[in-house]
Amino acid sequence: MLGALPLVFGLLCAGVTTPAALAAAAQTAPAPTREAPRDADKTQQSDPANSGLGWNAVSTSISRQLDDSAAVLKQVFATLNRKDVNTGNNELDALSAQVQKVQQNTQDAVTQIQSYDSITESFLKILGPKAAENEDASVTAQRQRMQQNSQSVKSALMRAKLYNLQAQQLNTAINARRTRLQHAALSERTVSPLAPRFWNTLLTERAENRYSLHAGGVLSDWLYLLIGCAITFAAIGLSSPLILRLLKRCGAHFRPATEDSVKEALSSSIIAITLNGALEALIATLGWFIWAAAVLPDGGGPIGAIIGETVPVCGFIIGAGLPVFGRNGVLAQGNPGERKALRGVDWILAISILLLDLLRAFQAQDTFGQTLQLLLEIAFSIAIGLCAVDTFRRLSNQNDTRGFAPSALGVSSLLLAVTVISILLGYVAFAFTLNGWLLSLGTGVAIVTLLGLCWRDVLDRLFSEGGFFSLRLGQLGLTQRRLSQIGVILSGLGNVLLLLLLFSIAQTDGSFSVADITNRLWLLFVGNTIHGVKISLDTVVLAIVLLVVAYYAIRQTRSWLRDRFFPTTRLDIGSRTSILSIFTYCAWILVGLGILSIAGVSVQNLTWVVSALSVGIGFGLQSIVQNFVSGVILMAERPVRVGDMVEIAGTRGDVKRISIRATDIGLSDGSTMIVPNSQFITTSIKNATLSGATGVLTLTFKIPLTTDPEKAKAMLLEVAAHRDEVLATPSPKVRVSAIADDSLTMTLSVALISARDGGSVQDAILFDVFRRFHAEDVAITTA
Repeated sequence: MLGALPLVFGLLCAGVTTPAALAAAAQTAPAPTREAPRDADKTQQSDPANSGLGWNAVSTSISRQLDDSAAVLKQVFATLNRKDVNTGNNELDALSAQVQKVQQNTQDAVTQIQSYDSITESFLKILGPKAAENEDASVTAQRQRMQQNSQSVKSALMRAKLYNLQAQQLNTAINARRTRLQHAALSERTVSPLAPRFWNTLLTERAENRYSLHAGGVLSDWLYLLIGCAITFAAIGLSSPLILRLLKRCGAHFRPATEDSVKEALSSSIIAITLNGALEALIATLGWFIWAAAVLPDGGGPIGAIIGETVPVCGFIIGAGLPVFGRNGVLAQGNPGERKALRGVDWILAISILLLDLLRAFQAQDTFGQTLQLLLEIAFSIAIGLCAVDTFRRLSNQNDTRGFAPSALGVSSLLLAVTVISILLGYVAFAFTLNGWLLSLGTGVAIVTLLGLCWRDVLDRLFSEGGFFSLRLGQLGLTQRRLSQIGVILSGLGNVLLLLLLFSIAQTDGSFSVADITNRLWLLFVGNTIHGVKISLDTVVLAIVLLVVAYYAIRQTRSWLRDRFFPTTRLDIGSRTSILSIFTYCAWILVGLGILSIAGVSVQNLTWVVSALSVGIGFGLQSIVQNFVSGVILMAERPVRVGDMVEIAGTRGDVKRISIRATDIGLSDGSTMIVPNSQFITTSIKNATLSGATGVLTLTFKIPLTTDPEKAKAMLLEVAAHRDEVLATPSPKVRVSAIADDSLTMTLSVALISARDGGSVQDAILFDVFRRFHAEDVAITTA
């Protein structure tokens, strides 16, 4: 076992990471053996390696999984390096899916094996590296078994990491190969259709083209395929009025538009339009598959499969278009010019999508000769350009569409010119790919927009006041504001998914195959692993869900502590606030660690983050870190608590909140002063309520030397005794603090019930002293 590790490590360092080399390295390492326990039952029970949950229980399955991964990688590597076969985009997509699956499996295996590795190392640390003097034989045997298991675990871990690295390299190679194929196809120059050689070559390919239509050819069942497409489209057109009537009877809102209410009619009928499209897509799918199963041998072969993947999209386009552009559609009573300009657009778009996918299938299956294939692509590209120019030309003459139609007409005319020039120069593949991609993207934008509007309208109806969910969830205590928030969140999630669908459509090379788009959308969810970090949509969604759940869980726990638990204790408000703050920060730290664990981020992945933070702290984050540490000290030592009255930098106020960075102090004028926590640690702070809620008020007076001091002292004590805010114990005190040439300085000290009453009590005592001394005709001033 150990002898294989240097070989595997040498392969990794030398860059020899082909699947064949990896398989050879794996074969030199014997598979982990399962040893029968020889000790007593007590030893077996105490040894996790021999229990049903130990490494021996999973090593065989992991080894088999790694062997399968090595075989797949070897096969993919051999396919990519074959010289006799040209690997196309479809083959590359299939290879990429296999490599992605291997990469995910090996990453999961690495995570699983690392857990066993850490457990085994911890167990070996407990047992020690060597046998102690007079050690029990069972402990020695246990150490030996654990060391063997450790070697097996490390060998499997090395294999899993190597296969994962190889999968990443193969995936990069596949993407590079796909990019080169696309660039080569776009830049490929063929014979121009203006050249006589183009037409001469077309005549020489007649035999090859005829063979495709006869027995044994790809299109040997072309007549049945054509009849099946005609029947499917006829079923779509004939069933649409019946479905609209059924939707109206079921309560779907649908109303034609007048000349002044086209937008309002479309908005109010969006659900009926989308449902009709969805039902027509279902009818088209069922109709085609019934025809293919009943009439076509083998379902029509690859061409029949392509048609079966495309007819749902065609059915949706026609089904959503007939309620708008049909004779009894939304635009029937609106502007007749617009209806005439857009008449048949849905059928043209659906048939164009089907022809596009068929031409792609003909190209992949080598159905026709190269020249006839080029001729079909030329005809398709020019036809798409002419249809776009004609549609926008007619719309530019209408008043309601003059805002965008002229610009769209200019762009479509430019694209038509580029298409024609490219074809004349021999760049037919570029013209076909450009028009096919724009056709697919435009169709995708229209479908995604329709689905987005329908989804928003459905949520508005369900969560609006008086809606389905509002009436039922409102009985559970959910407010209308909360229901509106749920509706907005669901609308946003739906829009994100639709944007991902549009992104998947844009990633294709012009094909509108449902299987291709679904596969690309699935790859967005499966994601990839970059530098050991799993980047995928499901990880992002899971992290967001964890954040939302953690937010509500932490908030509910805080509410329970504050409203239910703390009232049963003797903790003051400062202690309660500190506990809540510490709990909140610790909980969010755990949530952050959980998110990092979901993403597969380890300490090694965070090395560069720690380095960057170290540089940032050294240059400009010292104050932030200082305030953070000061906040932790304030919550731990609690020299200042929530509710204390403090004086800092000559400003007095009550502490309202202590956060991890700053402290909020409420001032007497109603404003709030935000003080960085570092000032509470580095400067002198006066806390009037730290030792208790009571306070001390000291007032200094000056009286003439001719005044009897005992009488003045008695009057001051009398004034203090009449105030309810002054405590009787300790009793007020009057002292002589200074004697001058013409005055005597006396100090009155009183204990207050609350230190926050100092200002108001001082005003009241001064007023009472002035009135009392003025009644005795004694002059008195404050020092």
